[in-house]
Amino acid sequence: MRKTFLASTVFILFLVGASGALQAQCYGALALSSSFADFDYLVRLAVHFGDASSIPADIVCSRSMLSSELVIDVPLWAYNLNEGAGYLEFSVVSNESIAVFIPDNCWSVVASCRCKCGNDYRLDLALQACESSCGPVRIGYAQIVRVKGSDPVWIDLRPNSQTGKMIAIDDYGKSHNVFSPQHGGFLGQNYLYTCQKPICEEPNTSVTDLVAQQGQGCSVKLTWVAGSGNRTMVRYRTDRYPTGTEDGILAVELPSAPGESQYFFHTGIPNVATLYYKAFSLTRDAGNYVTRNSFVECASVDTVQVKCEIGVETTSWGSIKSLYR
Repeated sequence: MRKTFLASTVFILFLVGASGALQAQCYGALALSSSFADFDYLVRLAVHFGDASSIPADIVCSRSMLSSELVIDVPLWAYNLNEGAGYLEFSVVSNESIAVFIPDNCWSVVASCRCKCGNDYRLDLALQACESSCGPVRIGYAQIVRVKGSDPVWIDLRPNSQTGKMIAIDDYGKSHNVFSPQHGGFLGQNYLYTCQKPICEEPNTSVTDLVAQQGQGCSVKLTWVAGSGNRTMVRYRTDRYPTGTEDGILAVELPSAPGESQYFFHTGIPNVATLYYKAFSLTRDAGNYVTRNSFVECASVDTVQVKCEIGVETTSWGSIKSLYR
């Protein structure tokens, strides 16, 4: 089973005179695709009746429903948004009428199409954010109207039927596939359904508060708070952020405990370079194999300009020779 990666990112500008393939995340039929590696950074889209603090450990995708409850606002959340996302495309399907989608947290509806398809109701959506959005974020509410009086009411999250896509687009214009770990959500008077077990085990929680500061000499002091894995890896590139734990150049890998504050002085830096740092939370077993990777989420982003200079004192040859007399 393949899993995804978690990451915090740092960008640093300098002005100066492990072996084996890691597991990605599983995704049902996508595992049969010859280009499965393209799906390592799947964005999550979930029905969640809780708050942000319980994502992803406890997705609350179902709740009780009163018989008199005819209009229901179902909250939709997005997470694992890489370095930020500004566009989402998907569809909401239900056994009850979907009246409207109410966007939240700077998201807006740029296109929608509603229909009754057989016995079900569908709302195709394209959403855009007013600025780059990091998760977990509540993107809005699907408003369900119980025109048939159904009990339970179910909600499913699927690809947009107009385009056949279920995607998120990041700030760099790259498209990321989206999936719902538990497909959707349920509401019922008897509250018998507790949601489908996630298709894939959720990865480690994120490294947070990654900060880069100029250290002594030509070095960078990196500080962070560890994620839920037993090790933290920091990698960098000179052209873009690393896309995974085998991409770019290793800056450091340290043992870590969940929530531990750590630091490292990165030396041996290229003379002239723009460095893009990313931190990963990993779990390694006794054989040093990675058994659990972590989310890619913009939990920490920083921009620092560092200028490394060599001090030079002007003197004369006569003064230098006098030192050896």
